[in-house]
Amino acid sequence: MELWEYNLLSMVKRRWIPLTVIFLLLAAGFGYVYGTTPATVTTKATVSKTLYHWSGEIAGKGVVSRPNPIWDLGKRVELPIYPVSIMPVAEIALSFNVSGKDVNLKFEREMRVVYYISYDKERVIEETYLSVSNSSTGWFFTDHLLLNVSDVFNRIEMARNILKLPRESTGVEVIGKIRYSGTVDGKPVKGVQEFRGSISFPYEGFYKIEGESKNGTQTFTKTVTETRDVNQRKRALFLSLSVLFGVLAAATVLIGWKFDPDAYSVEKLMAERERKKLAKWISSGKLPKSLPAKRIELASLTDLVEAAIDMNKRVIHDAEKGVYFFLNEGVLYHFQEKSAEGEE
Repeated sequence: MELWEYNLLSMVKRRWIPLTVIFLLLAAGFGYVYGTTPATVTTKATVSKTLYHWSGEIAGKGVVSRPNPIWDLGKRVELPIYPVSIMPVAEIALSFNVSGKDVNLKFEREMRVVYYISYDKERVIEETYLSVSNSSTGWFFTDHLLLNVSDVFNRIEMARNILKLPRESTGVEVIGKIRYSGTVDGKPVKGVQEFRGSISFPYEGFYKIEGESKNGTQTFTKTVTETRDVNQRKRALFLSLSVLFGVLAAATVLIGWKFDPDAYSVEKLMAERERKKLAKWISSGKLPKSLPAKRIELASLTDLVEAAIDMNKRVIHDAEKGVYFFLNEGVLYHFQEKSAEGEE
């Protein structure tokens, strides 16, 4: 045992009861703080989530209705511009779909074809040429309408010849209106969407089809509860301190009960500390059988080592006889260990 260990244990032995009480109070205090410091915090937040996406469009193609060397009869052709002489009929398509979880909807829709003649941007004639209604269930639909573009053009020309407006514009509108209702992911939904297309006559004997395409997202809000970890470092510190002081309290009790200071010699411990401190100047050896008559005994091992250093000598330790010594100019300098028995 080292001297410092002996002194520490002796001090704890003398005060082990109050030290135990202090350590227990500290352990309990940090344990209480650890237990009452929240590890998690719960918050409520309103979040917006996507319920479904929708998309739809009006588009058109020309239907080959008259023999020609390019396309087969009945073929649907998509071109930037269509010749009336070969494709007097156009096929207009209205499509719509809803994507989401467990989509169960009812769709009611109507497609109307309206032709008009305007004077100075105000419509003088507006007539519904064709109107088609339909309904279905599910998550999507596509409706087709065959439009006799040649006949519509003739009607517009007939009205123009009658009116003979000085500044006029003509055109054909295709309007698709959709109403839907039902459930998506078990939640009731409903909505209305409208899509527009047009047929124009940019050159004599030709027509052009343009359609609108749209999409969107429907969201809903809900309150969610979020739990997140907090105070992790603080709680770890409080727990560590509580355990540390608990261990110190147990160690203090053990020292108070078991440690006996009288079982150790303070002088021996001090001598051992001194030996370790001076070990690099000491070598092991034997005391000569023939000793000089002149002898000088020093009061401590430190004094002996310092004298040897001054005389450029090393101290010899005879462990068997318990004596430290060195010889210089016929004089024996020595220090006798207290535990050694007898004289040299």
